[in-house]
Amino acid sequence: MNEDVFVYSVDEEDIIASVSENWQLFAHDNSWAGKIKPENVVGHLLWDFIQDAETRHLYKEIFSRVRIGKRLGPIPFRCDSPQERRFLELQLTPLSGGQIQIASTIVRRELRATVGLLDSEIPRSKVFIRICSMCKKIAITEDEWIEIEAGLQKLKLFEAEEMPELTHGLCPACYKAAMAELDK
Repeated sequence: MNEDVFVYSVDEEDIIASVSENWQLFAHDNSWAGKIKPENVVGHLLWDFIQDAETRHLYKEIFSRVRIGKRLGPIPFRCDSPQERRFLELQLTPLSGGQIQIASTIVRRELRATVGLLDSEIPRSKVFIRICSMCKKIAITEDEWIEIEAGLQKLKLFEAEEMPELTHGLCPACYKAAMAELDK
């Protein structure tokens, strides 16, 4: 299997049934710490790992279409590590018995200076910042979302003693694009 393709499957109840062999390496590269080890993921509901209602809603809509036999993708998204921007495509394939295979393929990488906000192992404050689950822009206001590096500067997070916690959501542009894609 290509090392830049990460595959997992969910059963008919959205419980993670399997993850590809390279899952742990990807988790490590993303600084996801121990909670995302295969043994801590397989057998658990996917929704336990998706924090925000918007992204959960989007995935549930996608899953409902896949379960009626539609193969979906490629759906572009980002999954950045602290040291690089990663542009991926998501493919969803219906399997027997309501199961779904989800494959994420890295299509492009861009190295950058380390972004501490994305390192799950650094100390965190009690402040929360929303980051888009699809494009990785951060919310400055409800309507203003900007690239993570620019957001760090605008919010003066380099001056903070601790990085804020991340909470996920969907920026208005990604939500609109995803729903338009589903309506096709």
